[in-house]
Amino acid sequence: MNKNHAILAGPLFFALLGTAFCVWSALGNAVNFCVTTGCTLYQDFTVAGISLWWFGTAAFGALAGLSLLGAAEWGRILAGLALAGDICLLLLMAFTAPCISCLVAAALFAIIYFLLRRVPAPQSRMRPETRHHSVLLWVWAALFVINVGAVARSQADVWPILDESENAVTRMFFSPSCRYCIEGINALSGNVDVAFYPLAETEADVWKVARMRSLLDEGLNIAQALAQSQNAQAPSGFAAWRPDMLLLRFRLLRNKAHIFAAGSQGVPFFEQRGLPGDIRERVERSQQPRSPAAAARPVRSAPVDDTPRDESLPVDTGLGEAGTTQCGGGRPCPPGVEPR
Repeated sequence: MNKNHAILAGPLFFALLGTAFCVWSALGNAVNFCVTTGCTLYQDFTVAGISLWWFGTAAFGALAGLSLLGAAEWGRILAGLALAGDICLLLLMAFTAPCISCLVAAALFAIIYFLLRRVPAPQSRMRPETRHHSVLLWVWAALFVINVGAVARSQADVWPILDESENAVTRMFFSPSCRYCIEGINALSGNVDVAFYPLAETEADVWKVARMRSLLDEGLNIAQALAQSQNAQAPSGFAAWRPDMLLLRFRLLRNKAHIFAAGSQGVPFFEQRGLPGDIRERVERSQQPRSPAAAARPVRSAPVDDTPRDESLPVDTGLGEAGTTQCGGGRPCPPGVEPR
């Protein structure tokens, strides 16, 4: 066989691998190795009604054919165009959600382009001094790293101090040194629908959370563990940098980054997953059919009370400071409450 038409084994292998992978993905692979939302987002993404996976199949198939013919120059041009399209897709994923399957295909295109650029003359007419430098590859590499970092970040989930509460409807992020957090935990402790996620606002919070975790392992509830951890002392020497303490610091930092990303910079911070119970009860009551007697009953408006009121008095919302309400000065007091 003529040397100019020698089979390019490396590019051919990765092109065939890419072709098989794209066909497998286009037909709906049975193995779900993708752990990001981007896979679901881009699985059915189409251009002119054609799945992106079929476009990838055609591109890899053409690269395999050119590699089989030894056409390094034409293969490099086609791989460069595919890489440019990948850059657009990587940029889109960087602003939405990364797709691991798409990253695999992108990596195969980059490998093929890199190998074709290294094909020596006369199969490639590129000058030796420019063959190993490509702005296209550098731009692709930067966007690829950004997307890989986004995948890693999505897998570093927030950490609940009680493992069995991961599926709770309500999440409470707290700091052991936050007075309002302590009040909230004392009120919510024992509620199975609330999961507690600690973070550190000060260095002392790290040791308090570590003490809380050990007390919870001994069988105390979250409120008791929080109360008994307030006097926790920092360990001396290298004990503060044990692997378990480094892991704890990472988890607390991850929880803190989560609330910052949600637009909050303080605790207590609450997250609600699903429809809150009180709203669900209201919806269910509103959907219940009214009885014929209730439907026929005329609606009577309440008489207008023209009695002047002292507008300077605070409005009692039932959530007064320190659990108190204000009354007196013309405002009736509840039974057992003395006017101020």
